[in-house]
Amino acid sequence: MKIYNVGIYARLSQENKNKRYDEDSVSIENQVSMLTRFIAMMPGWIKTRTYIDDGASGTNFQRRGFIDMMEDVRSGVINLVLVKDLSRFGRNYLEAGHYLEEELPALGCRFVAIGDNIDTETGETDIMAFLNAINDYFVRNTSDRIKSVMSAKAKDGQKLSGVVPYGYDRNPNARTRLIVDEYAAAVVRKVFALRSTGMGYNAIAGVLNKEGFTPPRRYYFERQGRTTKAECAVAWTIRTIKLMLCNEIYLGHTVSMKRGTRSYRDSRTYLRDESEWIRVENTHPPIITTEIWDKVQILNQTAKKIAANHQTPQQRLFSGLLICSDCNVKMGYAKHTETKKDGRVADFGAYVCRTYIGSGCVVCSSHRINERTLKALVISNIREAASKVIRDEAAMQESLQRIFLDERKTGKAKMAQEKRLLEQQLIEYDNRIEKLYDERDEGLITPEDFYAYVGEVEAQREVSEKRCSTLRESILKVETKTNDINKWISLIKEKFATDEADRDLLESLIDRIEVGRKQTADGVPTQDVRIFYKFAGETVKPSL
Repeated sequence: MKIYNVGIYARLSQENKNKRYDEDSVSIENQVSMLTRFIAMMPGWIKTRTYIDDGASGTNFQRRGFIDMMEDVRSGVINLVLVKDLSRFGRNYLEAGHYLEEELPALGCRFVAIGDNIDTETGETDIMAFLNAINDYFVRNTSDRIKSVMSAKAKDGQKLSGVVPYGYDRNPNARTRLIVDEYAAAVVRKVFALRSTGMGYNAIAGVLNKEGFTPPRRYYFERQGRTTKAECAVAWTIRTIKLMLCNEIYLGHTVSMKRGTRSYRDSRTYLRDESEWIRVENTHPPIITTEIWDKVQILNQTAKKIAANHQTPQQRLFSGLLICSDCNVKMGYAKHTETKKDGRVADFGAYVCRTYIGSGCVVCSSHRINERTLKALVISNIREAASKVIRDEAAMQESLQRIFLDERKTGKAKMAQEKRLLEQQLIEYDNRIEKLYDERDEGLITPEDFYAYVGEVEAQREVSEKRCSTLRESILKVETKTNDINKWISLIKEKFATDEADRDLLESLIDRIEVGRKQTADGVPTQDVRIFYKFAGETVKPSL
C-alpha cells in the first residue's frame, strides 16, 4: 500500500473573513476539521502539514501558505495536496491549470478536492478544467460588478475610500459625503493664504510648526483617540503642504478613480490618465474660493517649471548612508558652491537632516556636516580600522565572531552532532511507521491501534523534524556570518593605504553613519560621528 503524506490546504478570502458561517461553511476551522476527518478514513493517508491562507485572494498564488506548501511538495515532505474544493486552491484559471495539470503531476504529487470529486490518482479530473474556468469567471464577474458600483458612486460625487481629507469630516448621516471641520478648515485657509503671497512650501511648513498647529496625520489619529508613530505625524512637511495646495477637494469638488488595476488577476494599481478621472463639482461645502485657488495654482505651476529646468540630482558619495542621530531619518545633500576670485568653483556641499529641512527648519536640528570633511574623516577611520586588522587579524576575527555569533560558533560542533542524531531518529521513525503498516496488514494489530500508534510516532517525528530544521538554520547562520566576517576582514585589509573613497568602497564596508548635532564645549565646536561597519559594527568613534 502506498503511503501518502498529506498536506491540508485551507484558504479564506478577505471579504469573507468577518462573516458568520454555519457548519457547512468554508471557514478555515471547518475546512481543516472536515479535511482532517476525511484523512482519518483513508488507509495509508497520514496528515503531515496544514497550510493556511486566511484573508488571501484566490486570484493570485503569491500567498504565504501556498508558497510553503509548494516548497514542501518540491522537497518531498508531502506527496498529496488535499483541499475542500477547487475554489479554495485558487480562482485564476491559467495559474491553477499550470499547478494542477503540469507542476504537481511532474513532482509526483496527488491532488484531491473532495467537494468537487476530483482525484488525480484515479483520473477523475475531466471536470477540473471546467470548474477552474467557472471559478475564474466568478472572480472576473465579481470584479466587473464592483467596478460598476464604484464608478456609479464616483459619478454621484461620493467619497469612495481613503482617509477623509484634512479640513473635512464624514457626514454622520451619509458616510460617503463630507462636512467641514472648522478647526482644520481654518488651517487649510491659512496655508492657501500664505501660499498666495508667494511664500514657499518650506516656509509655510515652518510657520505652521512654529505656531503649534497639529499636522494632519496626528490630528486624524488624535480625534479617534489613537496614537501613531508615522514620521508624517511628527510635523508639517513640504510634501504635506504641496499635496494640500493641489487638492481640488477644497473647492468643493470630488475627483475619483485616479488609480486603477490592469486586470482582475493583478491587484497592483497604476495612475490613470487624467482624462479617465471622474470629476464631480459642488459635492460638498468648499473651504477656499476659486480666486485664491487659481492664484495658488499659477504659483505652483511656475515653481514646477523652475524645478523641471534644474538638472537631475546625481547620487552623492554618502547618499543613503547618513542617519540623523536624533530623529533617525536619513540625511539629504544640500548643494552649495562659491566662485573664487580666480574663477575656480569651490564645492561646500553638505549633508543635513531631512526632518529639519522638511519642517521649515523647526523640528530637530540641521546636523550639518560638510562632505569634504566627512570624506576625510571616513578615510582616516577606514585606515585606522584596517591597521587594527593588520596588527592582529586573528584577534580581530575572534572579537567579531564573539560579538556577532555569541555562543553559537562555539556550539556549532554540538549542533552538528545533535542534527546527525535527529536525522538518524527521523529514519527510525519512518521505519517504525512502515513496520506498523506491515503489522496491520498481517493482522497483528487492529486498525484502531494502528492509527493510534501511527499518530504517536508522527507527533514524535514532527517534534524531531522541527528541531532538526532549527539546527540547520542555526548552523547555516554561523557559516554565513563567518564567511561575511572573513570577506570584510579581507576587504578592509586591502584599504589600509587608501587615500580616496568611492561609492563602491563605502557600500562594501559601511552599514551606516550616524551624525550628531554640533555642540560647543569650552568654546570648542564638536560633532559626534559614529561609523558602523558591515559585519563589524561600530569599531571606532571619531569626532569632529
